[in-house]
Amino acid sequence: MNIDRNDSWSDDNDFLSGALRDAADKIPGGEVDDLHISFGVVRDRVRRRRAAKIGSLAGVSLVLVGGIAFGATQTPLLRSDDQVLPGQSQNAFVGPDPSGPTAATQMPDPIPSGPTASGVIRDGYQPPWIRDLGAGLECGMPVADLETTAAGWSVASAGDIYGLTSDLGGTPSTAWGMPATVSEGDGSLDVAPILVWSQDGVVVDFGTNVFGAQGQIEPLLGSAEGVVEAQGAAFTTCAPTETEANDIFETRLPEGSYEVRVVALPEVAAGQWAMAVSQPVAVRLDADGAHTATGTRGGSATIEPPEPAEGELSRFVLDRSTDWVTAELTRRGYVTTGTPTVTAQCESTDPTDTVTYELYTPSSGVFGTGKVPCDGSTFESEPVVGGAEESVDVRLTDVPDGVARLWAVLAPGDGGDSAAGCSADGLTMAYDPSRSPSAGASATAQAIVEAALACDSGRMVELATQYPTELMVTGEPAEQVFALPEGDLQHYRTLVALLAGTGGAFVGGDAGNQNVVWPRVVAEEFRDSDDAWQEVVDAGLATQEQADAQRADELMGYTGMRIAIDESGAWRYYSATP
Repeated sequence: MNIDRNDSWSDDNDFLSGALRDAADKIPGGEVDDLHISFGVVRDRVRRRRAAKIGSLAGVSLVLVGGIAFGATQTPLLRSDDQVLPGQSQNAFVGPDPSGPTAATQMPDPIPSGPTASGVIRDGYQPPWIRDLGAGLECGMPVADLETTAAGWSVASAGDIYGLTSDLGGTPSTAWGMPATVSEGDGSLDVAPILVWSQDGVVVDFGTNVFGAQGQIEPLLGSAEGVVEAQGAAFTTCAPTETEANDIFETRLPEGSYEVRVVALPEVAAGQWAMAVSQPVAVRLDADGAHTATGTRGGSATIEPPEPAEGELSRFVLDRSTDWVTAELTRRGYVTTGTPTVTAQCESTDPTDTVTYELYTPSSGVFGTGKVPCDGSTFESEPVVGGAEESVDVRLTDVPDGVARLWAVLAPGDGGDSAAGCSADGLTMAYDPSRSPSAGASATAQAIVEAALACDSGRMVELATQYPTELMVTGEPAEQVFALPEGDLQHYRTLVALLAGTGGAFVGGDAGNQNVVWPRVVAEEFRDSDDAWQEVVDAGLATQEQADAQRADELMGYTGMRIAIDESGAWRYYSATP
């Protein structure tokens, strides 16, 4: 198409000039000087929001009209003889804090375009807990307005986004988490940071309601000192379904490319909250979950996670073999009987790498830990002892950059023999007679350990009924306490831990026939002994946090399980309290 600039150009130019002026007048920020006379006072926020939503459309119209007017003879845009070349993105990837270990410099291929998030959210809606903050935050607001307002506070992403799916019966539910660091300023932060999602310059999700929740917790991936979990949910809180009682959220964000920011909400004065906002992190959302960019980490992988087996409790899968990281913990059951084990495989570009994991429940804290070699071999842990009936989190605390793929499954150990459902099965602890101050008590202690390690229910009942032994506070019958398979309290393993894992000490009893009690930290002379408390932790009778709290309690002290045998060898009691 050829245009003679001297032939009929003036008429076309007049028309296009008018079109350009009209389009310019419609673009927010490009108004004529008397805009305030024509439209009255318009708030800056409304103007910016309109700019975020229609600016791109008006801009495209302006460019197209301008291209017709000026570029017909200067640009290949309308030349039918030129090949249209595929575009190449020049956008830099903004990943987790560039100073952190997961920084990347190249944006992977974007997800194919589809419906946008602005089409599913309610513009101007405020989730109740966001409205209560009084910070002027609302769905559809320009993300540029999301700025730090808390003096002295800062927050940053510290790792990859991950999913947490609870599949414990009924409809599975998924939440998002991301490691984050928070630098404190004025005021206090008693709740977890939230994950705020945006797309095309507007906010489309304010994460989950963290007020009234359990507070700050460590992340499932990449936990370290000072790192906390920023929290979100799979259903956007900008698309409410109204009910008579309250709004509920059951709409997912469409698949696509997003920016996610960590936002901390400190209380800077009584009843007054402010914000600390991180730099954006590029996140891809698809049918497999939410992903951050792999960058230079990971590599090719050949190992594959096994299909879920009956009785599986929890599994964590980390995949960094593609451009986008997949990380997800799935909870499928509760620790109720027996002693589960962790089975895992890891593959890394450096086969000498190892990944450290922790087993965690809210009531027990960290109750198991181990290191998985990343040479592709199958790892299986020693049996672990859970706490109350609750789901268990498998947390990956230290993941080297070379790790390409890892899976870890917590499940009941193999059964099929007389030791099935016995918590002492597989234990290698041995009783040391020198750790008892009485030979008579020591002989009975050794017999108990041997019977427990052998998972010999009959022998355990015999030992417990040979003398007037008080079992548990409620005085339960020995046949019930030592029945197999075991219940939650796992008496077989606990007795071995007490007698083979800690030392005994004299506490009370008759003159000339005192009681020897394990663990010795129960005795007044060892009440503040570092070594005695460390024995309790090493034996698995308490976590470090629990031991520290009990030691600080001057009234109660150690409140865990204990056993007493008198000097004559009579088993007196086995209970949490004497």
